[in-house]
Amino acid sequence: MSRPQPAAARTRAGAPHSPALLAGIAARLGAFAEDAEAFGIVLCSDYDVATRYLVQLQQIDRLAQSLREMANVLSAANPEAAVAAIRLGELRHALEQIDAR
Repeated sequence: MSRPQPAAARTRAGAPHSPALLAGIAARLGAFAEDAEAFGIVLCSDYDVATRYLVQLQQIDRLAQSLREMANVLSAANPEAAVAAIRLGELRHALEQIDAR
C-alpha cells in the first residue's frame, strides 16, 4: 500500500499549482513589467543616458515585455494558446520547447 506524497513532492512530480498561486505570480510578474518599463522610460527621457545606453535600454524593454508575456501565460484560461500568442519569438520558442518535454 502506498502512502500519499507530501504536497511539495506532488508539485515537483508535475501536479498543478493552485489557481490562486498562479494568479498571484502573474500579478507580481505584471507589476515587475510595469516597474521595468517605467524605469526605462525615466532613463530614456535623459538624452545623454539614452544615447550612451541604448542597447541596455532596449534590454530593459525586452525584459518588461517578457515579464508581461509570462504573466499572460500564467493567468490564461488556455496556456497553450497564450504561449502561441507570444510576440517575442525567442521566448515563445523556449516555452514551447519546455511544454513539449
